[in-house]
Amino acid sequence: MTTSVQQGFQLSPYWVDGLGVPSFDWKKYQDKIDIMPESLYNVLISDNAPALIESIIQNYSLSLVQGSDIARVARDVVLADVYIGDMPSEISKRLGIDQNTGREIANQIVSQIFTPAIEDIKKMQAAKFPNRVAQRQAIPTQQPTAPRPIPGADLPETGGNIIDLRNQK
Repeated sequence: MTTSVQQGFQLSPYWVDGLGVPSFDWKKYQDKIDIMPESLYNVLISDNAPALIESIIQNYSLSLVQGSDIARVARDVVLADVYIGDMPSEISKRLGIDQNTGREIANQIVSQIFTPAIEDIKKMQAAKFPNRVAQRQAIPTQQPTAPRPIPGADLPETGGNIIDLRNQK
């Protein structure tokens, strides 16, 4: 097997643990794949994923081993073994990098690999992590506030009900 083909397998979310990892449970893995929507399977086997991960390795000066860890995290999110909201910290922890870099890498994976199947990923995540998803939805988002009214702005040009107290004794 050529190095580039082998590297492609090492960076593929589908194949990352398939080559020479004796502790990997292929039956359990295949059982999960058999019940997942086709869009999620397509994310796992996509040629785009290894190419993006290779690009990430180059851009962040990471090792091939760290690239394999990125592929594992992507796979684990698709399989709903890792909560998608934990992806930045999971990447940071597994790769030994800072949180900001982990967040940047996670954002690239979500936007460039997960996008075609994001709705199915959300459904899998909601089924596996209902409390986490509900908790996230319960967090109020900051609503834009209405502009403050300018005093007298809604009054007619005739002065409306403004009383001029300057000339009173």
